[in-house]
Amino acid sequence: MDKVQLEIFMRQLHSGNINALDNIYTLTSKSIYMLSCAILKNTEKAKDIMQETFIRVVANIDKYKSDNALAWILTIARNLSYREYANSGRSISLDIFKESVSDGKSTEELWTGEIDLNKAMAQLSVEEREVVTLFSIKGYKHREIAQIIGKPLGTVLWMYNKTIKKLKKMLEYNNKTH
Repeated sequence: MDKVQLEIFMRQLHSGNINALDNIYTLTSKSIYMLSCAILKNTEKAKDIMQETFIRVVANIDKYKSDNALAWILTIARNLSYREYANSGRSISLDIFKESVSDGKSTEELWTGEIDLNKAMAQLSVEEREVVTLFSIKGYKHREIAQIIGKPLGTVLWMYNKTIKKLKKMLEYNNKTH
């Protein structure tokens, strides 16, 4: 994605050129959809969040002051996705973490017993879950995650490593007890 072009289109939208929204959509819709899917695990709701995100971008364009449009837009999508998640009362699957915590073991070796996903997720803070989820989406680097969630890069790296260790311990404990 061309960040310079995105900034130009954001300035055009800010100036009242509503046609710039088409270009912003083209450059960011895939990232918004992937983020929402990772959080909600529901393609239809992710599409709804994507549409709502663009409505919010237009409604709040006067508040945009950053030089990183993608981070600003993804923050809107993230907040909408978590609000939807909180309202749905569902649990988030740990499938997205399996590759990160497997250490080369097969999924069957790690997940032989039934994990209570609600308990496992309750052991993670929202920020920990968010960092690991965003990293699991193809294309998001720790530096980009830092911009999206508004934390320093070192903090994001620390949170990611701490969360992966925590998940490994939960998996090891689950395998020992089953």
